[in-house]
Amino acid sequence: MARLLLLGLLCAVADGRLAPPSSRSLAPAPTKRGAPLGTRGGVAGTMSEGAATVSLFKTIVGGGILALPAGMAAGTGTGVAPAVAIVALHAALSAYTYSLVGRAVAKTGAANFGELWDACFSPKTSWVIDVMIMGVAGGACLTYGCFLGDLLAQLSGGAVGRTAAIVGLACFPIAPLALLKNLSALKHSSMAGLAAIAVSAYVVVKRAVDGTYGAPAARFGSWLAGAGDPLAQVSSTRLCVGTCVLFNMLSTAFMCHTNAVRAYNELERKDRHAAVALKAFGLAALLYGAVMLAGYATFGGACKGLILSNYDGSDPLALVTRVATLVSLLSSHPLLFTSFRDATFSLFKATVDPLLAKNPANWNWLTLLLLAVPTSLAIVLPDVGFVVSLMGASLGAGLIIVIPGLFGTSLGLANSAVEARVMKLVTYFGVGIGIFGTVVTCLETYTDLLN
Repeated sequence: MARLLLLGLLCAVADGRLAPPSSRSLAPAPTKRGAPLGTRGGVAGTMSEGAATVSLFKTIVGGGILALPAGMAAGTGTGVAPAVAIVALHAALSAYTYSLVGRAVAKTGAANFGELWDACFSPKTSWVIDVMIMGVAGGACLTYGCFLGDLLAQLSGGAVGRTAAIVGLACFPIAPLALLKNLSALKHSSMAGLAAIAVSAYVVVKRAVDGTYGAPAARFGSWLAGAGDPLAQVSSTRLCVGTCVLFNMLSTAFMCHTNAVRAYNELERKDRHAAVALKAFGLAALLYGAVMLAGYATFGGACKGLILSNYDGSDPLALVTRVATLVSLLSSHPLLFTSFRDATFSLFKATVDPLLAKNPANWNWLTLLLLAVPTSLAIVLPDVGFVVSLMGASLGAGLIIVIPGLFGTSLGLANSAVEARVMKLVTYFGVGIGIFGTVVTCLETYTDLLN
């Protein structure tokens, strides 16, 4: 189930070494580490606090929100209070570590996430970031390929097969977009994605409130055959083995920290960076909670991994939501693929650079070759959940919690001895979440303990 959260949550990987080359070239040059305080992180930003909050909120929230009802329904179902508490815990923790990245930028003047790593540790270990980003972004591309094929096949009523859908969409429009040197044409894709999520959230909440799928007068009641009364399954305090699944899903639900460097540099009032994080992560937590609770209240233990699959094919609102989700995934895929490609090129720089120096046209062939990897895997491996979940649980926790904690400790960002201890605890907690998520993923895949 955790694999499905990567559908939209990994849209956040879009800064620093995750950014397209054109975006990197526009990044302001960093100031020297150890420069006077007034010049550290001294990039003059123009984005207001309100605009920055909206932008961060768009980055956080993704299509993976539609998997949360299934996470709450895992096992026998997590109670409302524990589920809400888990959402709040991860939101608060992610907001704090996101603000730590901003404070690290203020001290080092880094222009992207890779430079921040180099400033805190060593350029010799920069391959660590490349591997993490390549794994997370590559897993996201693989997941996108699978679900794009499934969605198009569903929308066509079976007229287009899954394999044909995956190959067709990879050839057009994904491949031409992936070959673009400048992705400015997709600058509004985040707005399209957010609009799709807004539509989906509205449908999930509306259907929970209007009782369309509820007994006894359910308009689409047959869709719940064998599920019993969903509301009767809702508990206020229940904890179960399925709670581990929900916890694992939410450990990567707020993944956007690599974007914090650019966001900090673009912010007009740098001292409001933490406030922006608090508001954006808070709003995201409210939306996550609303969709999670509404979906679970509607379908109970019958919630599927992607909640859209629960709605009847003749439900007009569900049809609109599926189309919106398809458009959102198509607009986001090239951005994620660019992150995957750039991290791969950076990791294998010694091999790639000579090829590009010999013939710049090799860039196109290398790009298409890389695009073929997740596309082919999406075709031959319909259920790629284990691999993607494993990368999300381990690498996701590293990017969201562990690395920001290490930044803070390495740079001495703590304002007090108490906060210094908190930073260390946060780092240890992140490592623990990564291990916990890995164990949960393995148990969920190879045993029945969490079912």
